[in-house]
Amino acid sequence: MTTKRPLRTRERVFVLIGIVFILLFTLGGGLSLATEGLEGRSALRDGPVGTLTPTDRKCGDESCRWVGTFTRADGTVMGQDIVLNDSVRVRHTDPMPGAIEGVRLAENAKTAYTADYGWRVPIVKCGVLALVGLAIATGLILMLRSYRTTAKSR
Repeated sequence: MTTKRPLRTRERVFVLIGIVFILLFTLGGGLSLATEGLEGRSALRDGPVGTLTPTDRKCGDESCRWVGTFTRADGTVMGQDIVLNDSVRVRHTDPMPGAIEGVRLAENAKTAYTADYGWRVPIVKCGVLALVGLAIATGLILMLRSYRTTAKSR
């Protein structure tokens, strides 16, 4: 039976930096997802209703989001370059629609949400990300402890 060799200081520091990185990534990603979900919920509940007229699209690797001008129901232009969060998947090749009605503007006036936006999905993703990040960090901490105990028992 082979025993584990004790970790060198350099290896231990590398693992500790990895743990800190994982925890910071989990915290940052989780907070951004939670913020998006709660902002969407707030906008759908209290935001002004209007129309978004797309002027461009903001694309990622897989899908795009419409960017345009938000006009309130009374005709007042509330902002330009507003990003629309929607449950409809927009592809790179989709034609630009004329206007999207029934859109609600968030408090930050940079994001708008359609009525079918699922604000619960980012909240669930936040919880899953937190659990996975904590599980990985806990596994690394336990690994460090097992190396420490095997080194002491030698």
